[in-house]
This record gives sequence, C-alpha cells and structure tokens, in this order.
Amino acid sequence: MSMDFIRLLQETIGRLLGYIFRFLRIKRIEDKVSKLQKVITKSEQECYKRNVNHENLHRIPLLQFNEKIAIADDFYINTKIVTFTKTMAKLTGLIYTSGGGGTCFLQKIRRLVDEAGNSTGRAVFTFTTAYHVFGAEDKLLLDWITYKTKVILFYDERIEDFFNEKKCPRLKECRLLDTDKEEGIENDWCAIECEVDCSKVFVTNNQEKNLVDTLESCLQIYKTQQKEIYELLTNNTIRKNLVIIVGHPHYRPKQVSVGRHYPSLKDEPKKVRSGQLWCRYYYDAPTCIGNSGSPVFIPGQPIAGFGYWFGHQHNHKRNVPENLFPDKYEIARKETPKLQFLGMSSIGVELC
Repeated sequence: MSMDFIRLLQETIGRLLGYIFRFLRIKRIEDKVSKLQKVITKSEQECYKRNVNHENLHRIPLLQFNEKIAIADDFYINTKIVTFTKTMAKLTGLIYTSGGGGTCFLQKIRRLVDEAGNSTGRAVFTFTTAYHVFGAEDKLLLDWITYKTKVILFYDERIEDFFNEKKCPRLKECRLLDTDKEEGIENDWCAIECEVDCSKVFVTNNQEKNLVDTLESCLQIYKTQQKEIYELLTNNTIRKNLVIIVGHPHYRPKQVSVGRHYPSLKDEPKKVRSGQLWCRYYYDAPTCIGNSGSPVFIPGQPIAGFGYWFGHQHNHKRNVPENLFPDKYEIARKETPKLQFLGMSSIGVELC
C-alpha cells in the first residue's frame, strides 16, 4: 500500500469525522433550542396576563423599536428616547440560575490593577437585578454558590442566539455583592458582580469587538444621553410620566415595554441621608415573568450617585396584585379607566 494512498485515506477519514462532528454539534444546538422554545411556550401559556400583555402594542421586540413606530395615539416617543433605549438595551442582560431567571442591568465596570497600579488584564462587571430571580430570598446569602448564576449579553434577535456564545457572550462565576433587605420595607434589589478577561471578544455584524471596551463606551454614552434627556424635560419636549422597561419576558430576546408611571402612587418609605430618598414607582408598562430585574427608565428621574449601587436606578420587581393593593388601582384608574395591570419597581435611591 503506497504512502500516497494512506495519506489520501487519512485525509478522507479526517474530513468525514469533521462532517460528523459538525452534524452532531448542530444537532445538539437544535435540541437545546427546541427545549428552550418549549420552556418559553409553556411559560407564555401559563401566564395569567397572556390575553392582555403578549399582543400589547406597548411591548415591542427591541429590533423593531425605532423612530417610526406608532405605539398608540396617546404616546409619542421622542427620537432621543428611542436612541437612549437602544443604548440601555446594550447594558441589559438575561440572568439565569439553577433557581430561576430574569433580567439584569450593567451598572458599573471597574478595571482591576495590582499594587503598583498596573493592569491585571481583568475587569469587574457590576449588575443590578431583583433578588427573587434566584428563586429564594431568605437564603440568598447562605445558598448563593448553589445558584450557578450566569449572565448572557446581547441576546436581542433570535432564540437560537441564546446558545451562540460568540454573538451572546456568557458571563460565569458571578457573586453576590449587596442587597437592600431591611426590616419593615418590601425591598427586592441586589447587585451581583463577575470578573471578565479584558481581552474577551464577541461578534457583531460579522466583526469581532472587545467586550470590555464596548460596554465601557456604552456606559459613558448612557450617562451622557440620560443627562440630555433630563435637560429636555425643562422645555416639556418629553412626556413626564413616561416609563420604559427593557427586559426578557418569558426569556425571549429583548423587548421594550412602554407605558405611564403614576406619580400619585409613588412610595417613599425612607430617607437614607440628607437629600437622598428610597422610593418605588408604579406603572402600567406591560411586564411578564422574565422581566424581573429589568431596568426601569423614567425621564427626569433624579438619580443620586449614578454609577454605584448607592444611588442606583430602579429595577422591575413584579406585578401589583389588585386584591392586595385595591387603593392603588382605584387611583390609577381615575387617569386610565381601562387599566388592567400595574407593575412595581424595586426600591431605588433618588435626590429629594
């Protein structure tokens, strides 16, 4: 048997094995996508808000949210708000654990340095969310390691992208940083953090980009745009009771929820220090399971100390049960008679 024949046979077998491995890899991904689709379908079918929220014109897939969209006759979305929402969406991730799942928001990035001030090549991402997404509250600190928390970024387009780590980078080894639990106050906010290699890349529009650099830039743009919107309120060019929520309802790719918040319902349970206040908002933007932890944006909201968890913005907490809060529904329906569901935020810190 000649060496040329042996070499040809080895190359043929190698190509055949390559085809087999690619087929098996595609089949595994297809199986995973099928299972995820079943989870989403089951979650949506069991949702008690499905007849109201799932086809609601005020909930739009992120990629369809643009300047030309007509949300409703009584809403006008300023172009700057649309642009800002897309920036906020880049900082919004899907969080999932062994005990549950929801949405989180990237609040801060800190590059690590050694004692000499030199870069270690690592960065810390700080996310805010609602701690009930982990499926437990009282044992959160004690059982944290068992939750195996992960965050998926840029899950914006297709369900299949959930398993595409090049397009949707997956952050692991998250740790609990802080919670706002306090006796006598119904809180639900927490911060988690994870370390990221500063050389980590992801793929967007067929181009590789550095993850840390990209998100640092997004955070800076986010702060600048937020300030610009705050200033627009002084000349009444933006609706003052507007609320926008970006999240992953039923673990689908990102969707934008638009609605009203009701200033008369705002809770102010505690003044934490001079000029700073704990507060909670109520709104009618459509939300479902998976939205817990979503960033809640209110134009003109006087955030205190943005960029650190003391002074963090609000995250979505949950639906407001009408049987437990009938007075809030009664007040809200004076403004919106056909209101069916109210949502509530976690406690946030504002200037007062």
